[in-house]
Amino acid sequence: MESAVSHRPLVAAAAATAVMALLSACGGETAAETPGGGAAGDKKKIVMEDDQLKTFVEQVEGMSMVEWRGQLLTKSPDGGGKRIFELSGRFTPATGDSEVAMESAINDVKEHVDYVVVDGKTYFNSDAWGPASADCWVDITGDVSRTWGLPTRLDPTWPVTASRATRVTGGGVQVAVAAKNVLTGMPRGLFPAVPAGLDEVEARASVVPHGPLLEVTVDVASMWSTVPDEQLAAIDTKKAGWWAMTMQQARDTSPTVRPSHVFDPAVTPPRQCMKG
Repeated sequence: MESAVSHRPLVAAAAATAVMALLSACGGETAAETPGGGAAGDKKKIVMEDDQLKTFVEQVEGMSMVEWRGQLLTKSPDGGGKRIFELSGRFTPATGDSEVAMESAINDVKEHVDYVVVDGKTYFNSDAWGPASADCWVDITGDVSRTWGLPTRLDPTWPVTASRATRVTGGGVQVAVAAKNVLTGMPRGLFPAVPAGLDEVEARASVVPHGPLLEVTVDVASMWSTVPDEQLAAIDTKKAGWWAMTMQQARDTSPTVRPSHVFDPAVTPPRQCMKG
């Protein structure tokens, strides 16, 4: 197939490489000084947090296709956090089309699945089917049980575009992200709905530029810590404590296309899918 298969090495690359250098979400000031462009002795330019975030928002909004990778950990890596799952993919803002690869280790059960969302349809492939089925896909549109690994919100730029700036930190900015936006950016199977008691709750996060690439960390644990104990007791947090990701303009901008070989597993076993 043209895209769904050819891009699987790209979207799954995060499983074999470090996602990013993880940053702490503390420290910094409310404004940063940057050198002026004139002669020596010119006053330094004061960069406010809202201006800094606006720059990053404009950067991601200018991406014709977003290439991204992210990990959810039980807590910050500095604190020994363990990986819950890892996502990587490409997202096209103009169409909503998406390719997502997921590596999970929930309850110590490892799983790798790939999703293609194109023209309003969702397709699925699992490594459990074996290498002979790598080019086989199942139409799982509307199937809640098999779309659980997809984020509710497919647009991965939410930590930048759906946040508010709180302070500048060097070349980056600290932000606050509403709990709803954090949870809908996670696989929908973890949080099928936003739990009650999170309406006014935010998570601390940071956005740091590295040339064309933006690095994001979200302190999910800081979100849970602000929920009253009696309400938190009713929430299954899935041990989610730390989200770290990168995003950039996709290096390969060929469009996402419908898989060329779609089969019905009720008729043909996955391992025989190329014969179906």
